[in-house]
Amino acid sequence: MFTQSPHDVRLPTFSKHDTKISVTDPQSSPKHIAQTWLDKFAAVLSSGETSKLNTVVHADSWWRDHLALSWDFHTIRGIQRMADFLSQHVISAQVTNLRLQGTGKFAPILKTPIEGLEWVESMFHFETKIGKGKGMLRLAQGDDEIWKAHFIYTALQELKGAEEMAGLKRPHGGNNSLEEGVRKGNWQDRRETQKEFLNADPDIFIIGAGQAGLNMAARLQTLGLSCLIIDKNARIGNNWRHRYHTLVTHDPVQYTHMAYLPFPSNWPVFTPKDKLGDWFEAYASLMELNVWLSTTVKSASYSDSDKKWTITVQRREGSERSLHSNHIVFCTGHSGEPKIPSFPGQTIFKGTVYHGSEHRDATAHHSTSSNLNHKNVVIVGTGNSGHDIAQNYYEAGSKSVTMLQRSGTYVIQANKGLFMMHEGLYDENGPPTEDADVYGQSLPNAVQFALNVKMTNKIREAEKFNIEGLLKAGFKLDFGHDGSGIWRKYIQRGGGYYIDVGASQLIIDGKIKVVQSSGGIKGLDEGAVVLADGRRVEADVVVLATGYDNMRTSVGKILGEEVMERCRNVWDLDREGEVNAMWRPSGHPRFWFCGGSLALCRIYSKFLALQIKAVEMGLNEQ
Repeated sequence: MFTQSPHDVRLPTFSKHDTKISVTDPQSSPKHIAQTWLDKFAAVLSSGETSKLNTVVHADSWWRDHLALSWDFHTIRGIQRMADFLSQHVISAQVTNLRLQGTGKFAPILKTPIEGLEWVESMFHFETKIGKGKGMLRLAQGDDEIWKAHFIYTALQELKGAEEMAGLKRPHGGNNSLEEGVRKGNWQDRRETQKEFLNADPDIFIIGAGQAGLNMAARLQTLGLSCLIIDKNARIGNNWRHRYHTLVTHDPVQYTHMAYLPFPSNWPVFTPKDKLGDWFEAYASLMELNVWLSTTVKSASYSDSDKKWTITVQRREGSERSLHSNHIVFCTGHSGEPKIPSFPGQTIFKGTVYHGSEHRDATAHHSTSSNLNHKNVVIVGTGNSGHDIAQNYYEAGSKSVTMLQRSGTYVIQANKGLFMMHEGLYDENGPPTEDADVYGQSLPNAVQFALNVKMTNKIREAEKFNIEGLLKAGFKLDFGHDGSGIWRKYIQRGGGYYIDVGASQLIIDGKIKVVQSSGGIKGLDEGAVVLADGRRVEADVVVLATGYDNMRTSVGKILGEEVMERCRNVWDLDREGEVNAMWRPSGHPRFWFCGGSLALCRIYSKFLALQIKAVEMGLNEQ
């Protein structure tokens, strides 16, 4: 039932039945229950008679589909909407050959995710007219004691006739070191020609060589499409190297692997920024990605009639080059354009004011580290970067460090709660990453929010001493909308949380002070930040950890207003609960956004690559 928004849901509960479920009795095992349901489900799909859906799904059921039935992402709730959706797509999709996952973590199993909700879940495999896919089923017993689907997930994994050149289909590579004879040279000779696109234009033009651009190019090239990545930096990985001195990844290594090349088993759990930059550089080389560095877009235009992009770039030596491409993938980062507020009195302030995106190291903003002993530092904002910068200034010896907090922040400890979230899925004993990715995205976002309340409470109990200390220190906590924790904050706001790697203890110990100001900042005077209620917080340095703007804004600045106007806003959720414009149709034909964390770039670059390849094959009209 909807409460405040389409994404606020209350999960149903079901009466407890006397049905005995046994892993040893073939007739009452989770496998038998799942197989019986899958056979019925297959019959409904093959018949195309959506009126029979009520025999296999509950009235209040959900179906999340990633490209298996249409060339977009959909989350459908309710049997009538589901029937309408299937009537448009199921006949043309031709879903066949449904089969259960037979072994491993995602074979049929009985689970109780929350009290009053018991389900049998299993991964399953299927084929469509154009490809192969994986999905998840979650079955619950209603009052009629019949096992029906409460949640269904279907996700396209590959296209028939255009499978990834990986695994059993990997390139041979050893037929002849001089492919097509001396004329084209050996592998190294060919690579130099390929990287410069001397004899051809790239199929795909990618802007940005961070985790999004690198994952995208690797995926697309493995599907047989040529890619050119451009980046304004002089070196691959500088988008991480140039960030603040103390930065490390906030997600554990098991969750942050990149496509086709997982981190080594001796890699640290949390990766220092410069080490990650080096990994990006090595990844680009090993994946044979074509990257032009110190290169920017001078102009870009799209022809609706020719369905082609014309892009002019300026390279490091000052030369220009015009290229034609079938698609542009915009990978400049979800944290792209900084939001930089200005305040009354800022011109008379005698200290330093800068945005957190400019922060490198506390000592970098002063002639000597000893100068910091006399500096009062005020950090505006209490998200990840605000905490990290505050910790950096304290450890560098600042006279005082104060964080200004306008509203509550969710805090989760990297060494406790974060691991609890990934336990059993992305850890040393977890399943193959590819299957974990399917499972991890298989529930609708709104349902994940509701289920996450239980996990958030569990984490809250495990971290109670940290929480109590923060509250006592005057730090305002926010456990997310409806108590749903970090995922909803990230996917809807892109912030509002801190993954604690040490700053919380400094706040608890009083080494970093916290000042509340719900009304924000009134302005600056010569030596202080003036709060809305008139209080003054002395300051010599003010760091604005105030976040970043929508990626659509970056499009306007890099590619022009005409392209931007055709794009939808990026991030947050649409009415169905899928992320707006990211990894899916953007609103502008043959223009795509890819961004997010390392994990999300790995997961969703696969879906975006399939969409683009389908356009190139004439399967997906764009």
